[in-house]
Amino acid sequence: MELMIIKEKLTSPSFIRSVTENIEDWIIGFSQQDQNKKNIQSWFDSVIHQFIYILDDVEVKEELSVLLFSKYVELKCYWKQLNTQIQYQNFNKGEADPELIIKASLTTYILIALEPMIHDEDLNEIQEFLTKPIRELILEESSTENHQNPSEDSQLYLLEQQLHALYYDKEKLLHRLHCNDVKDVIELIKNMREQIKDLQSEMEHSCVLDGQIRFTGKRKIRIQKI
Repeated sequence: MELMIIKEKLTSPSFIRSVTENIEDWIIGFSQQDQNKKNIQSWFDSVIHQFIYILDDVEVKEELSVLLFSKYVELKCYWKQLNTQIQYQNFNKGEADPELIIKASLTTYILIALEPMIHDEDLNEIQEFLTKPIRELILEESSTENHQNPSEDSQLYLLEQQLHALYYDKEKLLHRLHCNDVKDVIELIKNMREQIKDLQSEMEHSCVLDGQIRFTGKRKIRIQKI
């Protein structure tokens, strides 16, 4: 039963549809080629299929839970690595590799699908392990008091998801506007406003003629706005 639930989560039509839509948005937003789409789809399918392939050989429920836990930790670590690299590329180069961005986004989809099947206590331990330095964890293990608030872990996870979404939207916006950073976007908007003001100023004393007008002879025609 446990195996069927995991498979259903990772192969359901709604899950596949969400992933496909995300890839399509990425293709359009970052002007990617069809081959890039095939490569990303192939990478994502291999991640899912390899995990299911392992699960198919396991029959004990407890072992399935361990595999689910370990896969979640593996993907969460990979997700954090990708986002760290994306942030440094944005800082140092002004933009991040689109392939890293879509891989981080798709990894998030898998994490969200697996998360409801993992106990809250385990999720809190994973979150604590990934966010705190090892030396700090060792000190806490040696202490009998634990001041960690589970609700704070959940809030931190949600904030991380929101931050990831913001980075993705930012990269897509910069790419579509052909800008290197936010300053370029602001400058672009200022220039557009100035162009609109100039156009309004030019059209202020203009009039629109509707219909067909025919001029004959050599007379001068003067049009006066009333």
